[in-house]
Amino acid sequence: MNRMGPWDVELSWESPTVANIPLPPSRDEAEHRRYLRFLQLHLALLDGGSPALSTVALSAALDHAAAGAADQSWGWLTAVELSVSLTSWFPAPWTPESLARTLSRHHRDAPAPTRWAAWAWLGDPSFSAMPGADGSWTVVRSERGNEETARLPGDRALVVLWMDHFRDKYGFPLAHAVDPADVAELAPASLAVISADAADAAFAYRASWRDQRDEALAAARDAQRLARPD
Repeated sequence: MNRMGPWDVELSWESPTVANIPLPPSRDEAEHRRYLRFLQLHLALLDGGSPALSTVALSAALDHAAAGAADQSWGWLTAVELSVSLTSWFPAPWTPESLARTLSRHHRDAPAPTRWAAWAWLGDPSFSAMPGADGSWTVVRSERGNEETARLPGDRALVVLWMDHFRDKYGFPLAHAVDPADVAELAPASLAVISADAADAAFAYRASWRDQRDEALAAARDAQRLARPD
């Protein structure tokens, strides 16, 4: 976990990105769909289950929303696509400029350029970032007359901080007040779906994905271990 003054960010400042993920604005529908395909694969790799039916449903929703939006401008992400990307820490190769432009389409307090190549975002508290000659960023958090300052090592760290600030971490029902009666009423029907999905998960179309997922993640873990200094 990163610790920067009062901000705790789960993802490493230098977490890897995938260069082949096309950034918005997309040049055409095919490029937009390629972004979504990478996002769907990312969601499936994050899911260590069969995969979970909720992951399958979200991935299908991304597919159908894209297919049904005949009048959509393919250049930019929809609000849902952006939200899923941020919340899942999708490893697109964002630059501060590209992420700021994308955020500005759906967030009123998105990062905006200021003088001297700096950035400002949010309002209460407010943040600003000033570039250093070495590629670092000095970030200032201001709230009711109090200021706290920290240094970020580079552009990727600034992107990670923005993703943390604008992601929907507490989607319902997490960190929400939930009526126990509603949960109890829904639970028997949900249990029946869990049982049915467990049977479906044994079929080859899902088992083959699990094999491919596990092999890819194992190879990535091995590569991480080899890359660590002794």
